[in-house]
Amino acid sequence: MFFLRYFWILIFFATASLHAQVKHVCIEAIEVAGHKKTKTKLILNELSFAVGDSISLKDLLPTLEQNKKYLQNTLLFRSVVLKISQWNGQSIRIKIQLKESWYIFPLPQFELADRNFNVWWQRHKRDLRRANLGAWLLWRNLSGYNDLLKLIVQFGYTRKFELDYTLPPMGRQRKFGFNINALFSDNKEIAFDTEANKLQFYNNYVGSERQFQRIRGRFRLYYRRTLFETQKLEISYLQLKISDTAARLNPDFFSGGQTKQQSFNIQYTYSLDRRDIQAYPLNGYFVSARIAKRGLGIFNDLNQLEIGTKIGYYKSLGPWLSVGSTLNAQYNFNRKKQAYYNNKALGYWDDFVRGYQYYVIDGQDYFCLNSDLNFKILDVKIPLIKKPKMTYLNVLPLRIHLRYHLDVGYVWDQHYQGLNPLSNSDLWGTGIGLDFILYSYNVILQIDYSWNKNGDTGLYFSYKFNF
Repeated sequence: MFFLRYFWILIFFATASLHAQVKHVCIEAIEVAGHKKTKTKLILNELSFAVGDSISLKDLLPTLEQNKKYLQNTLLFRSVVLKISQWNGQSIRIKIQLKESWYIFPLPQFELADRNFNVWWQRHKRDLRRANLGAWLLWRNLSGYNDLLKLIVQFGYTRKFELDYTLPPMGRQRKFGFNINALFSDNKEIAFDTEANKLQFYNNYVGSERQFQRIRGRFRLYYRRTLFETQKLEISYLQLKISDTAARLNPDFFSGGQTKQQSFNIQYTYSLDRRDIQAYPLNGYFVSARIAKRGLGIFNDLNQLEIGTKIGYYKSLGPWLSVGSTLNAQYNFNRKKQAYYNNKALGYWDDFVRGYQYYVIDGQDYFCLNSDLNFKILDVKIPLIKKPKMTYLNVLPLRIHLRYHLDVGYVWDQHYQGLNPLSNSDLWGTGIGLDFILYSYNVILQIDYSWNKNGDTGLYFSYKFNF
């Protein structure tokens, strides 16, 4: 691949020297080859150029490279090659050679229910009752338009049944898409409170009583004005129930000792994404802003209005080195005391200061800044099975990156901070890590050694699946 890449660069400049007097070229035709399931229309609409467009000669090679990344970001292809197949005067023909990824994943599921691997390993002593067993069906590109169907049947710590279907916007022509989701889940254990910034649990594995139940219905509408801008409008219904025992242990869980909370919710999100690879960015930037109203006054169980933002900036300093920072922040307008369940900040999802993986930090408002210095130390393709009908298993693309990270954060909590010293306190953590990236960024395994302001140290393991 190294030789071929520079071969085409040499061909490009050799041809360009023969056409030195040409300042612009016109795209006469675009040929797409190697795809079977994916619709040609979708592929062409993911490009920033079309037949008949004029491109300056100096921008031609960068444009081809950038559009290669656009196609990689769809996660539909394990190999993408864009090249000039024919050059006639001021007209060119472009060929796109593709190798499709595998799209159907009937997966047996073994999943830890805790927030991260280390919490399960250390605090809960590797208790297998805290694991989920089940089956997932992930069917990407179901219709050939990069849609995704998810079916989940799960038992164990969390009993869950979920159906999710997404038809995303498609490039420059089909600007609208949608998502439909239906979910039922319940548990025999509940995190009913937080003390010393650690979740407190109550369970009853022997009896049949469920401690926590969730029912959700959701509809999202997507609008993609350009290749880089997406707007989402989400309307959802959420019903939560807890046991009488949980309500007695923490009367503030849903406020006033209630055992049930219902809400209709609406959220608008705007995002501008100019990252090179969305699943693992090394260059570019990302901006997202959201406003959410939780509780529309129908049930009077919840009344929250919040805004949030995520901003990421990444700069490549060479083929093997990059730097990047991501800022997450949230502000709640309703300053009255909210239910404990609706007062979550850092540590529950992807927003956390590395080095504090064992903790949760509750509050109304927060910010978290994650920064990385990233070195790519290996980029290889490992030969596997050589069978024509299993081309997706011919090789295993593997990238390994070494990272140094430095994170800072802060959580403001006006109501539940008494027993939780990390709230209303400066947070910082630093450390080093290794990332193992498999296939077309579909699987990312991460190992981090981090320490924080309090002197806590730890080796942390995490993983991401991008399907």
